[in-house]
Amino acid sequence: MTMALVGLLVLFALVPSGFSLSSCIKCINFSSTMCTGSSETCQSGYSCATSLSVTTLTSGSVSSTLTRGCVPNNQCNITGSLTFTGGNVSIATACCDTDNCTSAIPSVPTAIGTLNNLTCSTCSSTTSDYCSSSNTLQCTGNETQCGRMSTSLTGSMTSTSTGRGCATPSVCNLLGNQNVAYGNLNIAVTTYCSNGGFNLHSSFYLPAFLAFFLFKFLF
Repeated sequence: MTMALVGLLVLFALVPSGFSLSSCIKCINFSSTMCTGSSETCQSGYSCATSLSVTTLTSGSVSSTLTRGCVPNNQCNITGSLTFTGGNVSIATACCDTDNCTSAIPSVPTAIGTLNNLTCSTCSSTTSDYCSSSNTLQCTGNETQCGRMSTSLTGSMTSTSTGRGCATPSVCNLLGNQNVAYGNLNIAVTTYCSNGGFNLHSSFYLPAFLAFFLFKFLF
């Protein structure tokens, strides 16, 4: 197991819901774009989401994580990314609003190489939930904030990792401290962000089902 890194979100496309959704399929798959699981009960104002996270490393390795579950309507149809020392994580979500429906697999955003005048501290670790470095990264495209995201996996998988670098506002605005369980796998995520420089503050809370996106350096 190697590092799990988190990347997330920007478009707020609210999903209208004249139908009272009550349940969604909940599952996670670290090695395929297919995902099946049991049904979970959703809260009012939620939709069934399919979320895809793709990690591309400078070594040439590419991996993906697919998840499904209940999500608030305002977290549907969103995209985002995080770039750090050694790679990039891009994510996207798509929703549907009938019981146990499975929406189409979304397309993750393409990296934009144009510099945006922001410079962030950057580092990564596959053994700790914190990293610090004098190295910096010049940010590009829509990654206009500095972010640090840490994850801890326990149960059927065991891993602790962190990464910091350039992030889209969607990553910083929606992620936060959270815990989620998928069968015997427990995932805890902590996110910090800033508008520049090196001081990172806690971000807003995001429902647990999105946690796994941001940390996919697992294999």
